[in-house]
Amino acid sequence: MPVSIRVTRAAASRIAAGFGALALAMAGLGAQAQELTRLYAPKPPAGSAYVRVIDLARSGAPIAFGSGPAAPVPPGDTATIYRVVKGGAPLALSIDGRPVAGALVPAADAFSTVVVPAGGPAVVIADSTEGRNDLKAQLRFYNLVPGCDGAVTVADGGPTVFEAVAPNATRQRAINPIEAILAATCGAAASGPLTLPPLKAGDHYSLFLLPGAAGPVLTGQRDETEPYRGAGN
Repeated sequence: MPVSIRVTRAAASRIAAGFGALALAMAGLGAQAQELTRLYAPKPPAGSAYVRVIDLARSGAPIAFGSGPAAPVPPGDTATIYRVVKGGAPLALSIDGRPVAGALVPAADAFSTVVVPAGGPAVVIADSTEGRNDLKAQLRFYNLVPGCDGAVTVADGGPTVFEAVAPNATRQRAINPIEAILAATCGAAASGPLTLPPLKAGDHYSLFLLPGAAGPVLTGQRDETEPYRGAGN
């Protein structure tokens, strides 16, 4: 015989509240688990280097670090993410299976960006972390156009963000979280506008001024470092 169960409105409210509290508790446990995962994640050994690569040919070809798996730059980005490699030792890079020319020895316990031109040897740019302020967003600018100093300003006559950055050089600064439209110049040539995404305290974002067929091109992407998974990463 079917059994009919009647639940009063007050009882239903108490049941719903109980399920809500349980869901919040489970969410809290999930957040704690994520924090613990980050806390106890494997750390790279001392002397490691963090390296990313920019293919100025923008070929979309896969890039390999040493004997590791090859992968192309993610769509819409200019550089690979930072990879963990052995610092203070020669690094073998290849693009589309062809070795990259140049003596590449990334500094230990530091970040570097390797720029591979369309012709000629690659260049290693040291990404200094001096002046880091996690209470603000960190903005870095690379001038990768030969023959002229690069500058970045807020579009439509706004203030200068970076000025007189030499070719194959980088500069960084801490900024308050803002949204802005930026433009770059290289000598008398100007890039098109670039909308800076919303940045919050602790975010890191890079701007790249690249040579283009119709003039300099300003691109940008968030900085990202691959998680270290231990030996053989």
